[in-house]
Amino acid sequence: MRRWPYILVVDDDADFRSGLRTALEMKGYQVDEAANGAEALLKLGEKPPLLVLLDLQMPVMNGREMLQRMRATPDLKEVSVVIISGFGFEWEAELMGAQGYIGKPFESQELEATIANLLRPRLVTSRIAPEKPAEKLRS
Repeated sequence: MRRWPYILVVDDDADFRSGLRTALEMKGYQVDEAANGAEALLKLGEKPPLLVLLDLQMPVMNGREMLQRMRATPDLKEVSVVIISGFGFEWEAELMGAQGYIGKPFESQELEATIANLLRPRLVTSRIAPEKPAEKLRS
């Protein structure tokens, strides 16, 4: 089975995380979970994903603080983030540095379209990038 990009789901609701993970894995994505921002930052340091799906309201470290720390960390500032929350607004997510906002509850098609729109350009770029240095070496 072809494995798609790695996505980190950050939400304090274990049932929500598990359901989202199952749905994403059925689409072929590699998925990991974190129950709060502090746990997520540890996982991000080990293996930065192409995308973080982030809740705002969580104990220990909320999504706002986590996103702020990500944007201040050189290795994580380019990681795409979509906020999935029942709190907040799309304009607020953009101001925080997120690339998208999906309000809970949501339709699976909305999530799929958002993920595809964010990851497609990154995947095309990553597939093209390795070929360019090889072309330069031949010149």
